[in-house]
Amino acid sequence: MCYRAILPTTAKNIKKNSMLLDLTYTFNRWLKMLGTYGRLDATTLPDDLSKIARFLELRGIRDDIKEAAKLCRDYALSDTNRFKHLTRSLSRALSLMCEAQEDTEVRKIRKAHADQGMREKYRPLSRRLAKEKIRKIGKAVIFTDPHTDSAETTKLVRRIVEKRAAQEVHKNAGKHSRKSNLYRHDIQRAVSFNLYNTRYVEYDAELRAHGTHWRVLTNFRKGEKMLVAKNSYNTYDEAVEACVRIKTARPDDQSPMSAYRCDHCGKWHIGHARFSVKSTEVPSDEKKETDKKIAG
Repeated sequence: MCYRAILPTTAKNIKKNSMLLDLTYTFNRWLKMLGTYGRLDATTLPDDLSKIARFLELRGIRDDIKEAAKLCRDYALSDTNRFKHLTRSLSRALSLMCEAQEDTEVRKIRKAHADQGMREKYRPLSRRLAKEKIRKIGKAVIFTDPHTDSAETTKLVRRIVEKRAAQEVHKNAGKHSRKSNLYRHDIQRAVSFNLYNTRYVEYDAELRAHGTHWRVLTNFRKGEKMLVAKNSYNTYDEAVEACVRIKTARPDDQSPMSAYRCDHCGKWHIGHARFSVKSTEVPSDEKKETDKKIAG
């Protein structure tokens, strides 16, 4: 696992020395230990758990942040087989905690300029890749996921993206700049952006069918809609566990969530019941276990 610190961009002055920021650094340390050693430090764990207990007693903290911290504590106290779930819970908790500490205006500016204009620059390349289909696996590039696909599929997708990116940059480059460092840098940026943003496509009502692979996001600055691939899960149990985590993190959400198999990518997604359509039946034993998990 590649470790990257999840910290607030600009913390509010009133919370710079708060227990919320202190717990943020603690959870980042947990993430680093899990990524490096695959376990938590037993010598510092009791103090960290005491810190979480004091944090849960604070007033004025959002309920979803407290629930996320509780979930991290419960996974940390469980057996070693739950460290995979602990990693996901830590990332979720850190995202909520950083959001609570960051200044709203700074967060808006960071979100608006997150791609540094690359979405506009590589729009023709993204459109071309959106139509690209891999005959070897019988699936389009936009329906692949580097987090859940096999290593062979991921390498094949990367080779295709590198080839198309080199063609696009070569077409747009000037005659005297094709041997410069800037030319090579443009190819690398085009590959990186489209390799990790192929799931972002322009809005198409036909693609956004009832309970499909996509969800809709709106650019608050331009008012444009775009489609973003939902998180993919290899098994039904993983998708159901994600439903349980979301239900725990958002207790005020009264709309039930369910898991369904995607007709486009063949993996499992989750969504609210009014949008979800289950294309394949799941064995009754799995359904019973799932109901018990949600009820518990």
